[in-house]
Amino acid sequence: MTQPSPMTVLVIVDVQEGMFDLPGIGPLHRDELLGNIRALIDEARTADCPIIYIQHEGAAGHPLAKTQPGHAIAHEIAPQMGDHVVRKRACGMFKATELDDVLTGLTVRRLVICGMQTEFCVDTAVRTAADRGYDVVVASGAHATFDTPSLTATSIADHHEMIWKQAFGQVMDVDKISFREDAGAAV
Repeated sequence: MTQPSPMTVLVIVDVQEGMFDLPGIGPLHRDELLGNIRALIDEARTADCPIIYIQHEGAAGHPLAKTQPGHAIAHEIAPQMGDHVVRKRACGMFKATELDDVLTGLTVRRLVICGMQTEFCVDTAVRTAADRGYDVVVASGAHATFDTPSLTATSIADHHEMIWKQAFGQVMDVDKISFREDAGAAV
């Protein structure tokens, strides 16, 4: 019996309705963000690559609590039959989740990562995936965060992309990412 070939998967981190409903703040360019993630989903589906949604479960009273409407994955990019949904309670997508088992079962070698929030759960996903030996590609234009008192969301994204490129993997524009195995180094 032959082993299945290693593959690329799309990992969508914490793109949940509650992230767009926080009072007084919201990620820049909701429509652009979700459009870029939708393009990645379409490309992954065309190439028959698995899609893994990471869904944060906040504590009681938190907008992302399991009992809150904000817990749902954004309706524009909702999972379909056959997609994997991994629930987490910490910033890290590997911490106390079944993600390791899912990735091992799929014989994954490369993760294309997108989602929210750039400096928290996306950054943790990128760093821990690289530390675990995965080839990491971050989809530029498909991760987002909020302005803070000291930095704009754009500055946060630019800074993290610079760090990711230097030490943790590749950062590529959404339209440059391919999930086909014959696409070579371009993913």
